[in-house]
Amino acid sequence: MKTTNKKTAGLFVFMTLALSLLFSSCQSKSTQIAPGHLPVSLDEHGPYLILHTARAGADYGQAVDLAGHLHPGAGVAELDLSGLDLLQSRLKELQPHCCLIFLKPDELDVNLAWKWLELSAALDGDPFVDVRTGFITGENPEAVLRFVKRIDDAAAGRLALPAAVIDNLGPNEMMKKDGWMKQRGSFMTPALAAAFPTYTISHGMEGFTKERLGEMSGAGIVHFGGHGYPDRIVNCLNGPFARRVPFSPSVVFNGACYTGVTGRWFDVETGAARSKTVPIPHSLALGILSNQAVGYLAALHPDHGIPVYQEMEFLAYTGASLGDVMKHTHDGVILASGETLPLLEPLVEGGPLPRTPAEIMLTGTASRVLFGDPALRIMEPVTEPPLDVTLTPEFGRAVITARVKNPGLKTTFSDTYYSDMSQTNQFNDRLLITCEWTEAWKDVGDVAVERLTARGEALPHRLVGWAFEEDGGRTFLHVQVDVLSTGYLDSPLRTPGAECRIVVSGKNTR
Repeated sequence: MKTTNKKTAGLFVFMTLALSLLFSSCQSKSTQIAPGHLPVSLDEHGPYLILHTARAGADYGQAVDLAGHLHPGAGVAELDLSGLDLLQSRLKELQPHCCLIFLKPDELDVNLAWKWLELSAALDGDPFVDVRTGFITGENPEAVLRFVKRIDDAAAGRLALPAAVIDNLGPNEMMKKDGWMKQRGSFMTPALAAAFPTYTISHGMEGFTKERLGEMSGAGIVHFGGHGYPDRIVNCLNGPFARRVPFSPSVVFNGACYTGVTGRWFDVETGAARSKTVPIPHSLALGILSNQAVGYLAALHPDHGIPVYQEMEFLAYTGASLGDVMKHTHDGVILASGETLPLLEPLVEGGPLPRTPAEIMLTGTASRVLFGDPALRIMEPVTEPPLDVTLTPEFGRAVITARVKNPGLKTTFSDTYYSDMSQTNQFNDRLLITCEWTEAWKDVGDVAVERLTARGEALPHRLVGWAFEEDGGRTFLHVQVDVLSTGYLDSPLRTPGAECRIVVSGKNTR
């Protein structure tokens, strides 16, 4: 979609054009997918908290009860949206690992999502997200109950998610208007393509017709890309047709702007915030939730196409719960913002907006939310992690060595917020390094990159940020180092064995 920054839109266009060159010009035949099933389970880390607004509790009572049955022992409470600041002390007392929030469609907007993100990251002294959160809503009470029942059935093994992936890149201006290509494999998610039958779709500006809706079936993981608005992905799928797609039971990842909106949204195309509302029958998000979705990850504000792929890759190499997948996205925003949340001022009619590309992308990615159960897991790890990380204590300091292990993770090594180290003015490359810490974090004085090399050659780099996290009784050090990039998703860093050596010194040795 258009934003107040031409560079942001231009990056998406470049990505679309670059990907289109990877496909042949011929039109592929329809392909039926005959996969196995994803190993769905629940992360049983607790405590688990279920919240509902008064309106949602009155209309979605059966769904709330079913969620409680799915999580025996979960706390259930009413959520007062006008008193969120008062909730913080209660959250600190309960320290929930997961929270499921039932809302009416018009109660969820980007301001609420940002406020909840602030609350969920403020339960302890570190800056990172403490509560894995999922939202539940729908176009009517029956749709909400069906959504929760699909989650319950999938977790119990009564509902199967096909072990296959469909990656719909969105419209392609280089194709014929009615063009359609569906081909085996994936340039953007090769890790998933190596583990599951995977098909990539690219189509012309008028190629996604009602006759093509059946091409989206047969996969338990579905991705949509393209420019988006609350009622549609431009020249692709709209809200009414989202209700007609014969999806298989699936988790849907959407990278297009605004495609998580269920009610109020803020148009930014004029350079100031303009409050608007998408009608329930036209909401793309509500259409997907009313269909066969078991989970849905999307944005409530202008987003861009790489963080959603990073979520899919994180899922591939960790097998994490959907709540942890979204936590990983938000934690990345926090680290890239200087170990703190970016300024998430509530949007008001006619109010100002972020201006720089980094601000637009950071706040937009902070608007991504999970619809569904944050404890739901849909796979075990299917690929190697990006890095091999070791910690070596030395006198007065510790040395972290991070070596590139899996350069085939296409987007994990991309910093989608900054381009100051890009030779082509696109995205920097990056290393996101996590190391479990064995000493009291408060004794650390400084973190510095000693060297970063690939094939024996030093690479230009800068330390973006570092911070400690306390999570589940364990301590982790997170470090982000940005690196020279030489092209789109390309740099010398993406070499097996490329090495970053980080020195962590004590306070008395700085």
